[in-house]
Amino acid sequence: MRWDHTNLKVFMDISTYCNAGCPQCHRTDSNGLGKVDWLPLVQWSIDDFKKAFPPEQLQYIQQFHFCGTWGDPMMAKDIMKIMQYCKEQKPNIQLSADTNGSLRNEDFWWELGTTIGENLRVCFDIDGINQEMHDTYRRFTDLNKVLTHMEILSQTNAIVASQTVLFKHNQDYKDEIKTLAMEHGSQLHTYIISDRFGNKDAVEESKTKSVFWSDKGEKFNLEMADSNVLPKGIISGTKTNTLSSTIVCRWAMPRNEVVVNPDGQVVPCCFHANSLYGGTASHKNGLAAGPGSEHYKEYLDNAKAYNVFHTPLTEIMTSKWYTKTLPDSIKSDNPIRICENNCSSRSKKQHQLREAHGT
Repeated sequence: MRWDHTNLKVFMDISTYCNAGCPQCHRTDSNGLGKVDWLPLVQWSIDDFKKAFPPEQLQYIQQFHFCGTWGDPMMAKDIMKIMQYCKEQKPNIQLSADTNGSLRNEDFWWELGTTIGENLRVCFDIDGINQEMHDTYRRFTDLNKVLTHMEILSQTNAIVASQTVLFKHNQDYKDEIKTLAMEHGSQLHTYIISDRFGNKDAVEESKTKSVFWSDKGEKFNLEMADSNVLPKGIISGTKTNTLSSTIVCRWAMPRNEVVVNPDGQVVPCCFHANSLYGGTASHKNGLAAGPGSEHYKEYLDNAKAYNVFHTPLTEIMTSKWYTKTLPDSIKSDNPIRICENNCSSRSKKQHQLREAHGT
């Protein structure tokens, strides 16, 4: 397990702003669907991005994937300038983004596609065949806007993809949702199943159902999709539907991708990112307690050494923690719990399955 620091893929979380209120999102308050109180509002400017990734560092990056765990990347005011800068400095760089697609206007999507062109791939969230079904999960978004923006982008040289999060309420409409997306320009449609049930932040919870309160004070619930909905799925980051009892990092090789959190911290994957950026000091301190804790203490005690606003990315990826401490942990009898839980057969697997259909 080791990253090739000369040809990296970088998962960028550059904005904690979002126009949506998806009930199970990490940033959403389950009671009212607003932003959780502890989350700071952050959006990277073009100057922030240039500081973190000067031209000499961009030469070592193959791809930026703008995909917000804590917000929508298209909420960052300078997102187009950031992408333009990347392309100007490295003409063959790959740029991708995941978005709910309901924000910005038609001119923005046309300009983005014509400016960035074949370097760009955008994945839009399509969660229903009509507004009511789509809005059951993708709250405060407009399905017609999403479809229009997809179609406009598809008329440029950019690549358009789409994704559906499956629940009980939309699982029987898989084919219709895929058809709708492809009729509006999607070239690849992917399905995943939500695993965020039994979330401690839900108003009421069970293993298969979570209850929430809307912004209007109305009670509603989400139910987990049936276990057989993705029989053809493969586990994200692999080419199989099974995991090994041995921990195999799905973000290192051959994927060669790392995550940059909104505060600039570089972490091995989205699982680490969620835990590290998850709110309170006590939560972060939990990474330095329990199984595998000694491996994380080294990281937390030297946080600036793993932050792109203080240390070049190539230096971070060739540091002792990334080249020895983390790999040694994974091979040890006492690995970091996050790695054990998410990249071995000792974890839940259904939520990692993805099923994809292309044109």
